[in-house]
Amino acid sequence: MIVYQELRRLANHYLQAERSDHTLQPTALVHELYLKLFSSKPVVLQDRAHFLAVAARQLRHIVVDYARTRHAQKRGGSEEKVHLQDVVEPAIPVDHRVIELDLALQRLEQLDARAAQVVELRFFGGLTDREVGTALDISPATVKRDWEFARSWLLKEIG
Repeated sequence: MIVYQELRRLANHYLQAERSDHTLQPTALVHELYLKLFSSKPVVLQDRAHFLAVAARQLRHIVVDYARTRHAQKRGGSEEKVHLQDVVEPAIPVDHRVIELDLALQRLEQLDARAAQVVELRFFGGLTDREVGTALDISPATVKRDWEFARSWLLKEIG
């Protein structure tokens, strides 16, 4: 139950920043994330921060895959598909720019892998500077510097 609550917190944190007309819901995102994390071979998790780092990375992949699928023309493009039995909570948005962010993060990873991890953990994982520092074994001050660099770089890249 504690793991589910933590995953739900991650999903809510990420989805709060997205557009208002999309159909991905926090519960569906958590269920998908849970399946990704716990249905394959076991991953040795060192502590809470490591778990959150792994979950944030998987959350990023799920959201990016969702955005790609959603915008694929062969699947109906951006037409909204809603099944009444799936409407349990209000829909939370996923912006199509998440694909652009993912591509930019991949480029940033080539330039500065640690800064890309900081973005992933803060943006997708909702971790604090202190939690990111613990997960990456760096100081909160270094996290802040990496975050400022990465944020500026990404804003320039994405426009």
